Amino acid sequence: MPAPLCFRSARCLLLGRLGSVFPLRQLADKGSDIVIPPEPTTCCMSGCANCVWIEYAETLSKLLGDNDERAREIVLSKIQDPNLKMFLMVELQNMKRLREQKAAAAKEQPKETPK
Repeated sequence: MPAPLCFRSARCLLLGRLGSVFPLRQLADKGSDIVIPPEPTTCCMSGCANCVWIEYAETLSKLLGDNDERAREIVLSKIQDPNLKMFLMVELQNMKRLREQKAAAAKEQPKETPK
């Protein structure tokens, strides 16, 4: 029995089940030309405020169209140290919360201006 390719991607599921029916050219994602930058190698593993992994997550989020959740999954999948992983999990949740608060404040700002 062949090893599963992946379970999250519809493309991989189709390849596993219907690989002999559909040519690979039809299943190729034309919009997935995003090149993920190399992961940082200068992390000191101390949980600093300007952590290179947080900057990496911000870069990934911008590349993925402000998809914080997907960027968080990518970053956390590359971390092996459980302490650093927990620190990054909390920091990335805070980053997402701050972005949502700024977006909400920007929506409310035009309503408060006098006419």
